[in-house]
Amino acid sequence: MMRRAVTERVMLWPIVWSLALGSGGAFGQDLPPSPGAAARVATPAASQSFRRIIGDAAMLAGGLSVQLNKTFHREGEVMVVSIDIPRAGYLNVLSVGPDDVPTVLFPNRHHPDNRVSAGSLTIPNAQMKFELKAMPPDGATLVAAFLSREPLDFYQNGDGERDGEGTMQEPFARLSIASRNQLRQLAGKSFAVLPRAAPLLGGMAYGGVCAASGACDAASAPAGISGSEDRLTPGVLLESRDGVSLPKGIKPRPIYDKGVRLTKISEGFMPRLYNDATNYCSIAYGHLVKKAPCDGKEPPEFLRGLGESRGDSLLLQDLRRAQLAVMGLVTTALSDGQYAALCDFTYNVGVGNLQKSTLLKAVNAGEHERVPFQLRRWIKANGKESAALKTRREREIQLYFESSSIPRTPPADEDLSVLDIRIGE
Repeated sequence: MMRRAVTERVMLWPIVWSLALGSGGAFGQDLPPSPGAAARVATPAASQSFRRIIGDAAMLAGGLSVQLNKTFHREGEVMVVSIDIPRAGYLNVLSVGPDDVPTVLFPNRHHPDNRVSAGSLTIPNAQMKFELKAMPPDGATLVAAFLSREPLDFYQNGDGERDGEGTMQEPFARLSIASRNQLRQLAGKSFAVLPRAAPLLGGMAYGGVCAASGACDAASAPAGISGSEDRLTPGVLLESRDGVSLPKGIKPRPIYDKGVRLTKISEGFMPRLYNDATNYCSIAYGHLVKKAPCDGKEPPEFLRGLGESRGDSLLLQDLRRAQLAVMGLVTTALSDGQYAALCDFTYNVGVGNLQKSTLLKAVNAGEHERVPFQLRRWIKANGKESAALKTRREREIQLYFESSSIPRTPPADEDLSVLDIRIGE
């Protein structure tokens, strides 16, 4: 047990608010509670978890490489976060544990200055008077980093006990609702412009905490992630692989980073096998293992669970058919953003639906002003309108019109009827 030594060593992985409130369950701490702190703790919106909000923000912003010293930590092991910083700015690092509690790792009371220079940074380093250690509750944890051009301090603007002058007194603050909303706004602005003009860069790494003994991998860790019942099978994976090809010697045009990030945000990462909305066995970023429920007979690699890097490689493999379709069916020149947006759309709805779509006709006719209204038609799945599909379509539109004005008024005779991604036109 530790009391006053908290400034020298803090057990912080996964980071949970009990450090300030003294509940003791997650850290083995028995610190006294801060008066009134519980009343100020912000709760996540019922419709979306902090994990999803912060993960999406990191993906939307992009541009930062974040790594952990190891993916899975046993209880008591030391965790170190490494970040490659491409430009000077203001750094904030957040952690969200399996209990969905968002805590500001950096800056903090021990290191309140978050102005950083370009280069590599590890947290903590020799100049920082704390440690991060794996402690219960066990499960999946997300660490996300954000680098802003303008001053941005989630610690001082966080939730926690303050002194009479309003200065944060907690060793580590909890992300406030105001900061969460600011993060979402900055990330959205960054996704809509070219990377060099982005006000915010972001990156993240997935990790997990395991018991002190026994197996320690994705399959053994408690889930910490839910929602597989509303995950749609990517349309491109439901189709036959025949009929989509390029002339010999022609390689698929790569999807640039922002486009891949869009697909990753939309699909979401699941390190273990799950049954999707169609009750098909899947894993990672919607990778279809088989058109049947999971039954324990899947390949050993999948049964053990996957790391994010393997999930990335499966996604790039699955996206190939969408790339071939866009290259083969689109007859007009496309910018990187336009190409990436159409690849994401095709991955979601399938090659057949793209081929028969009014959207494709508009693109091939060079009538780009029609594209937003055609994309917004594809928002139903299995007969029901989907909020997730609406969000995905808006992000595709932002990507298609990257750094340029998005048409707001449809042509007088434009067909705006809603379409189902499983049926098409």
